[in-house]
Amino acid sequence: MINEILFDPNVGGVDFVEIYNRSNKVIDLKTMNISQYDTINNVQTSIKTITTDGYLIFPKDYLVLSTDGAAIKSQYNTSNPEGFLDVASMPSMNIDGGTVCLATTANLIDNFKYYADMHFGLLNITKGISLERIHFDRPTQDRTNWHSAAEDVGFATPAYKNSQYADAGETDNAIEITPEIFSPDEDGNNDVVNINYHFDTPGFTANVTIYDSKGRVVKQLIRNELLGIKGTFSWDGINEDREKARIGIYIIFFEVFDLKGTVKHYKKTCVLGGKL
Repeated sequence: MINEILFDPNVGGVDFVEIYNRSNKVIDLKTMNISQYDTINNVQTSIKTITTDGYLIFPKDYLVLSTDGAAIKSQYNTSNPEGFLDVASMPSMNIDGGTVCLATTANLIDNFKYYADMHFGLLNITKGISLERIHFDRPTQDRTNWHSAAEDVGFATPAYKNSQYADAGETDNAIEITPEIFSPDEDGNNDVVNINYHFDTPGFTANVTIYDSKGRVVKQLIRNELLGIKGTFSWDGINEDREKARIGIYIIFFEVFDLKGTVKHYKKTCVLGGKL
């Protein structure tokens, strides 16, 4: 799957796409390609071969695809210097937004439509900062499942575990908040609050709204999104004005309804902390 992307590199750097083998199988990348994706006609475009000679990616391995792995390693630290594969050509990655697709000849494996505004809202400059996937089991196209890489790792984690990785959480409760205290300061430690849900039946549609302690709307996180049985949404502490919310207690109002007329409401709290 697609696990991290850099689409606006620093001077002297190159775009990269990090993939992760979440399966228990050894996969030969000779059978795969990387491309853009036409979301209107649902076809791959600008298809690029990853390797013609064959390259094995083992279970739980991270691998960075780029045209110049040495340039990436010169700009970012990595604990896995062998986890880089130079390809002859990469599909163009626009700075404002675009698509990255991983596929075989017969099947689409993963497809990510990214936007520049998916970066953390308080970053004045996003050049040279990668977007990291928060959890493998959450949908690729879930916007809340992506976050800017943390500053303390150098704003990217090529070929190793993402700085913003967080367990989706397993819960028997319908709604669970983890962690209860989070601090969106880009230090890679509890930068987002995760809202985990788990229902017994499918077919619910959700609205998730964040309120401050005085009952004022801070963020409309989710609007009319069809849920699975279980999943996670994340809030990075940014309000509707793309400003960092103030330190304090926040109410997470989780509303679900289905076509049978069932409506359920849940209220949970979290604390946005920070340095004084």
